[in-house]
Amino acid sequence: MRRVFYRRGDGKVEERVDLPHLDELRENPSSCLWVDLEGEAPESLEMLGRQFALHPVTIEDLVHKNQRPKLEEFDDYIFVVVHGLRAREGEEVPADEVDVAVGKNWILSVHDGPIDAIKRAFDQVIATPKPFDGSASFILYRICDLLVDSYFPALDALEEEIDDLEDDVVQRPTQKRLQQIFALKRALVQLRKLVSPQREVYNALSRRDYAYLDPKSAAYFRDLHDHLIRANEIVESHRDLVANILEVYLATISNRLNDVMKRLTLLATIFMPITFMTGFFGMNFTAMPFSLNWLFWITMAAIVITPLAMLVWFIRSGWIGEGEGKRGLSQFLGWILPRR
Repeated sequence: MRRVFYRRGDGKVEERVDLPHLDELRENPSSCLWVDLEGEAPESLEMLGRQFALHPVTIEDLVHKNQRPKLEEFDDYIFVVVHGLRAREGEEVPADEVDVAVGKNWILSVHDGPIDAIKRAFDQVIATPKPFDGSASFILYRICDLLVDSYFPALDALEEEIDDLEDDVVQRPTQKRLQQIFALKRALVQLRKLVSPQREVYNALSRRDYAYLDPKSAAYFRDLHDHLIRANEIVESHRDLVANILEVYLATISNRLNDVMKRLTLLATIFMPITFMTGFFGMNFTAMPFSLNWLFWITMAAIVITPLAMLVWFIRSGWIGEGEGKRGLSQFLGWILPRR
């Protein structure tokens, strides 16, 4: 798909689908030309790159995407690679790469698929071309501004997911939650790789003097730089939160393991006297007084009373529950048989 915006010297705006007189349009110093290419074939990109007199290195970057955010200066133009964000899909946050070449009175933008920020910027330029009379610098600013704005909805969605995950980890620290934690860590690492270098790009646009950028646009790019600083701080805070959630998950798993071991240990301790007595009186020796009935009942009473006495002792000592009597016994039953 190809979009073309052309403002003539007299202020009249035209939209052209084809570019039969591209060189003539570019040579008019009082005009402003914007060509947006969406999903163009490599051959078409190479042809238009030569028409715009782009450096072979720039043409190669236009053809082969997946570039990191950067800014390069050439004799007749500057080349900028910026990114926008979309809502998170699966374990990754999709990023939209936009390659932009900006000359004195022209701008060429290239991207693979449809990007809402580009469409909105083009509609705004067509609807109100007056603010863009100065040069292509303000068109570049409008594109970058809408791309930067796309970061914050994605970051807000991540924040909500982190908050929900934090509650779930404390209540239900399952293996699925651990997978979600690592998925968030990978997504935040990806965001850091996008946001951090873009700060340098917008800082350069706001502080350095480029021959083909309107000096008045520097203040606008400083504002974008401030937005990127804020976005980077949010990414770093999210990374800290996810790291803390991972620590909470590991601590919760460790505490639950300790709790299980405590239950097993106390149960084994309670039944240890029973095991001793049944084992002792179960020895097959003829000299043992098995013929005495009273000894049998004493043994049975000891088997019942001893674990009950130990249970009462554990409850009163605070090892099980936090009360005495019926309250402590109910807490013990709830502790031995926890609800899922």
